[in-house]
Amino acid sequence: MAGWLVVWTRAGARPDAARWARSTRAAVRYGGTLREEQQGRSALAAWRRDGGEFPASGTLASAAGARVAWIGQCVDDGGDASADAIAVAAAEPFDADRAARLNGPFAAVVLRDQPFEARVLTDRHRHYPVYLYRGPELTVASTELRCLVPWLERAELEPDAVDMLLRCGELIDRQTLLRGVEMLPPGTLLRDAGQGSEDRRYWSMRSDAAAGPPSTPEQLAAALRRGVRRLEAVSPRLGITLSGGLDSRIILDLAAHPERVPSFTWGLPGCRDIVCATRYATLVGSPHTVRTWEPEAFVPLWSRGVDLTGGACGIDSMFMLPFVPLLASACDVVFNGLAGDVVLGGNWVQRAWLAESDAGRLGRQVWRWRVPEAQDRLVDRMTARATALPSAGERWAASIAARAGGRPVERLNDWLVENRIFRTTNCGTMLLRGGVESHAPFFDNDFVDLLVRVDHDRKFKHRLYLEVMNRAAPRAASVAWQRTNVSPARGYHANLAAMAFQRAAATACKPFGVTPFADLQVADLPGWLRGPWRKPVEGLILDQRFLQRGLVDADVVRETWQAHAGGVDHSRQISVLVALELFARLMLDEAPA
Repeated sequence: MAGWLVVWTRAGARPDAARWARSTRAAVRYGGTLREEQQGRSALAAWRRDGGEFPASGTLASAAGARVAWIGQCVDDGGDASADAIAVAAAEPFDADRAARLNGPFAAVVLRDQPFEARVLTDRHRHYPVYLYRGPELTVASTELRCLVPWLERAELEPDAVDMLLRCGELIDRQTLLRGVEMLPPGTLLRDAGQGSEDRRYWSMRSDAAAGPPSTPEQLAAALRRGVRRLEAVSPRLGITLSGGLDSRIILDLAAHPERVPSFTWGLPGCRDIVCATRYATLVGSPHTVRTWEPEAFVPLWSRGVDLTGGACGIDSMFMLPFVPLLASACDVVFNGLAGDVVLGGNWVQRAWLAESDAGRLGRQVWRWRVPEAQDRLVDRMTARATALPSAGERWAASIAARAGGRPVERLNDWLVENRIFRTTNCGTMLLRGGVESHAPFFDNDFVDLLVRVDHDRKFKHRLYLEVMNRAAPRAASVAWQRTNVSPARGYHANLAAMAFQRAAATACKPFGVTPFADLQVADLPGWLRGPWRKPVEGLILDQRFLQRGLVDADVVRETWQAHAGGVDHSRQISVLVALELFARLMLDEAPA
């Protein structure tokens, strides 16, 4: 995976050579070619694999009299626009409007020596994480969390982040699991001219349906098609991970040549994901590969997954891991349906949220939607959290309330995109990037700029999504949607009725221990934890090395594990506990992945 690393000192001394050597060794721990430059008070490095990277990603360049480290790819109607984007990042003075128009995933460092200036830039949505440590004498930034460890006086876990991750399986805002290390927000410029670093947002997603004329389904469909075609044109070895849902199929349908885009699906044998994806791939002529789970294959890969994601998710979010080599054998770049069901489908929108007038109250409602009260009580006991401290739920709600935008539901949507999508859901993309690159068409600038003017009421239960699909991708609409087992072509009311029927049937069968519509299930995480994963999980979360770290109460961990083995589902907490111990071994003990 391509990346970069930068260090600069405050007093003008050269960065420590031994720490720099440890840091660059960590950068290429999985192989790749590294280039580095050291000049005066700063050191800069970039690295990339020998294949499977964007053309300019993981390289050093010169622009506007500055040295630049770049990762990612920007595109426009003319093709790859990364060279122009590098020039925008380095331009003097910095032009926020031009930076906000850069279309695609990227992160950049810009260094000038006379006079000294350091810039770090994230893209509009933070497709790539950028980790930052501001020490008393130096500043370090990297796209790899592990590259920062040698610069810390002592690597320690951050208790608030551990607490948040155990409760909701996510980190928010600038949180990382390492004390003193933060993640830069999206659309951010960090600048240091020798007096210390400061950062500001040059762009922020702001949904506000009242801010202009509402976007139509026809406009959205056309913008999404343009975005897909642009990415298709610059990706010669292109593939797609294809589920039975709507996101990946509409992207594939909008491609000019879906028959040239191999598709890949995995899941439990006979599940709806596999059945629906296979039907659709056959319809459009995409060469299709299906794989079913081999649970034992995950275990030796967990450590690598924690490493690639910076510990930002539990092992329950690592379903991509065993299939990355398969993707890399056929593709350099994959289309990623990241968050289409959220930004277009309104997957988070609930009727009560639409009417809520207070953003703080809405934030508390969403916290309870995400974290049941019983899980809060469990983690209270597990972490022995001091009651005088703000709770994770309070921090979550306050962060949502502080968001600027239109109605509370619109501010919530933007917050969830910035946090949940580009923190937790994007962990799957970071796993992909261990072997291939990824483009997310639903975050094309033109599409997003139209989407923020759509009333969230129209998105409810995928109403708008189905309108767009039926106009833009009739082939995609003709095959059953795995969530409803009804084709999108039958429209909103038919699909809504199917979802309501399935929900009613599940509720009615629950007292009898019966699970209707078993083919909806894609994986069996609780069962794997009780079965093929049981011994390796016990070897991590019940190991004295973990229990003596002081992160969690050993008795509560044992109780939670025993309850799960007895049939109570504690998959989220157990998955995070596994990830925490692997993270501690990697970052604190500096064990190899």
